[in-house]
Amino acid sequence: MTEALNDTAPSVRWTVEGFEYFWSRGRDPQMVAPVVWPEVVGRWPRAAEPVAGREAYIAAIANFLSALDAFEVEVTDHAVSGDTAFVRWVIRGDFPVGPNEMTGVDRLILKDGFVVENHIHSDHPMFDRLAETNALG
Repeated sequence: MTEALNDTAPSVRWTVEGFEYFWSRGRDPQMVAPVVWPEVVGRWPRAAEPVAGREAYIAAIANFLSALDAFEVEVTDHAVSGDTAFVRWVIRGDFPVGPNEMTGVDRLILKDGFVVENHIHSDHPMFDRLAETNALG
């Protein structure tokens, strides 16, 4: 990726529907770029450090996607109030470790409708595996 990607202003406001579309059908990490601020911070379960910046954030998402084979995502609940959004999700698939169902919650902080921080919460063992490789920060 280029520095221009990190410097470009976001252009598409974040929505729960967009979140669900990305994880259910889109799955191209570059789709994330227009909805996040260049200074976005991502906090993944068990990651040693948060990822900072659009390029690192998109790379962490790409690493997560590449670690999973076929999977389905269901957004089971959400709440949005002002600049804070919570999305509860279930991912079902054949994971290399742990049960075949992963549950979690993303807590997103928005600025003018664009993501400035995403804190992902889940206790699935897959995140332990990814933390071993520093794939998520």
